[in-house]
Amino acid sequence: MGLRILVVEDEVLISETIKLLLEEQGHLVQDSCISYEEAIEAYQKEKPDMVILDVRLYGQKSGIDFANYLLNQPEETPFIYLTSQYDRRIFELALETNPYGYLAKPIQKASLWTTVETAYQRFKERNNESENPEITVFDGQKNHRIKEEEIVWIKSDHVYAKVHLLDDRQILTRKPLSKFRDQISGKWLFQCHRSYIINIRHVSSWDNQAVTMVDGETIPVSRSKRQTLIDML
Repeated sequence: MGLRILVVEDEVLISETIKLLLEEQGHLVQDSCISYEEAIEAYQKEKPDMVILDVRLYGQKSGIDFANYLLNQPEETPFIYLTSQYDRRIFELALETNPYGYLAKPIQKASLWTTVETAYQRFKERNNESENPEITVFDGQKNHRIKEEEIVWIKSDHVYAKVHLLDDRQILTRKPLSKFRDQISGKWLFQCHRSYIINIRHVSSWDNQAVTMVDGETIPVSRSKRQTLIDML
């Protein structure tokens, strides 16, 4: 099965070569971009299955900046770095973003095909392992094992936090929101306000000031969080 791949490379000839080689293998290059800004626009237009990303791009921002943008999206997109230069500092910055692969220029057909296939297989395996992440919540008497997808919202109330679930159960626990943030492994739980974490899959409606959850709860959204939340929704 072919993948929809976004190529972010500021050298047009290299980008075209990658496109031809990927199409020969049955993949679809949905767009080719030369800059961070073009890559953002292409990603927002249609989310790809994978990104092949040059570390150095045209303009002020680098491929590492775009990788960090991808890491902040609610749904993970695997990416592979592409580079012709070796700089230890840049290499270490790139490694911090946990890419699924690394390709050196000049591009070799077999290496490109193998790296794409291996990277996507690793991505699928990693996501299958965390398909239904769980957290444990202690209510003062017993521990509750809860699937993250069952959480509608979490509200901070002084030294306590109230966890509201899809079946209308509520669990009161002596745990600050910061501890929940550390424990959460999925990408659908988002802190939209200093007092609230919400599950964006359970938002029924929203505006610039607040979201309404499926249980009817209206939750405020901090000004600094608005654009990020709107992009996620």
